[in-house]
Amino acid sequence: MGTSTSSAGPGAGVSLDPPWLEELVPAAEGGSPDASPPDAAEPTDKEPAKPDEVKPAVAPPRRFAAARRDLGAFIRSGDKAKLARSLGHYSLTGIGGAAAAASRMRAATSAGAGLFSFLQAAREGADTRVVSWVQNLLARNPSSADVADAIVQALAPSGGSADEESLRDSMALAISELILLQPDVELLHMGDADTWTLLQLFLGHEVCNRLEFDMGQFFESSRLDPELGVKRELEMRDFVKNEVGVQLGALREKMPNPTKQQLDTLVQDAVRLTFEVYEGVL
Repeated sequence: MGTSTSSAGPGAGVSLDPPWLEELVPAAEGGSPDASPPDAAEPTDKEPAKPDEVKPAVAPPRRFAAARRDLGAFIRSGDKAKLARSLGHYSLTGIGGAAAAASRMRAATSAGAGLFSFLQAAREGADTRVVSWVQNLLARNPSSADVADAIVQALAPSGGSADEESLRDSMALAISELILLQPDVELLHMGDADTWTLLQLFLGHEVCNRLEFDMGQFFESSRLDPELGVKRELEMRDFVKNEVGVQLGALREKMPNPTKQQLDTLVQDAVRLTFEVYEGVL
């Protein structure tokens, strides 16, 4: 359960935005680093900030202390209110707010949107590259497990980094859970309901993986009874997946057939709104 990479998490005195985050942000559509600046004659309210005057937000001391305290209380008691508070503290104090937490998960939200779009393309046969991939796979008469493995390998290839490991882990877990929920599901011909459910499961696991990576492997502590650790981690993951599902459902009602670009925004919004709900209990 979770990723195999253990971490003590980022400490205080470092930027709330990790240095690799900007590498995940594509240039704005139509934008260019060589674009001309605004007309110098146009009035502005303020002088533009000089590069050395722009300072990123810095993490406070003991940034995850409150989140760890409430998570520990949840593990001991099973109290979901403590778990919600832990997630709220993690987002608000540890990461800098729900928008920042969602931004930190841009690799995950992008992968989730990619998984959704890929499965739609496989079902509809509209993308020749996906059609060719599906035909090559089916020519080998694969089992359901083979199809699941092939999807994960295609969309989250192993690269060795913690983020890549997490994406593979979450995608594999989500597909396995969907098969348990819907034993007759055809992964390459999934209906909309099952595709949205798979996205929900994937995002829920990614939120939990991110939390465990940042705050440490609480559920694998040598001081914790292993059986209780597994039980509480499963409870946490179900709790988060349910809330992600609520947010995805509300966004889907507003935009039932999103384009690829709209889907990217929708998935990012679902994660942000999930963290906002947990911040709201503080």
